[in-house]
Amino acid sequence: MKTAGWIFIVIGALAFLGAASKGHSVFGPLFWIGIGGVLIYLKREKEETNEKRTAVEPTAPKQPEKPQLEEEKAKTKNVEQCTPVTFEQKEAALCLIAFFAGYNDDLTTDGAAYMVSYQSAIWFGIGNYKETLTAALPKYQDADKLIDTVLTIKDTKSREFILLTCYDLTKMSGKAEAYEFLYNIANDMGYNKEKFQKLIDQYSDRPSIN
Repeated sequence: MKTAGWIFIVIGALAFLGAASKGHSVFGPLFWIGIGGVLIYLKREKEETNEKRTAVEPTAPKQPEKPQLEEEKAKTKNVEQCTPVTFEQKEAALCLIAFFAGYNDDLTTDGAAYMVSYQSAIWFGIGNYKETLTAALPKYQDADKLIDTVLTIKDTKSREFILLTCYDLTKMSGKAEAYEFLYNIANDMGYNKEKFQKLIDQYSDRPSIN
């Protein structure tokens, strides 16, 4: 998985240079770079998990669940009622969010980008985030298919959640190209720049998009 991630990043980088030099759209190459970053992150996370398991004593007593984790599980049980979205649409939403997370340098399990992505799975009522994302990524190797599937989501709260989550991840990375792609996606969802900024202002104290 880690090797595949680096391959995607290299291919994406080369394609980006070619597309940019010829004045073509660079969304496709950047999509592959983002997917490569996610694959590397998933591999790194798996390695960290294995290391932690090796370090734990076999006779160590099971630690009680933290109240915060119990609250998250409670939210997961109830979230399905307020998000009328198909499982396929949820997969696409997670992949899109993971794509924007891939712009961030810190993709460790303790990093902010991971926590934001993980919370999105809870919001959509998906408990096995890593397994779902790993299985969904191969289905959406075509960037257009991914975007088209996300655009089929008609639930307003779900759309706004996706846009705001991607904005949080974009703000963390500070990458200009990420802002541009997010704005284009928001526009396709019916949120022009002014409407998108009103949405951001409504839910948080996020700074204005320029």
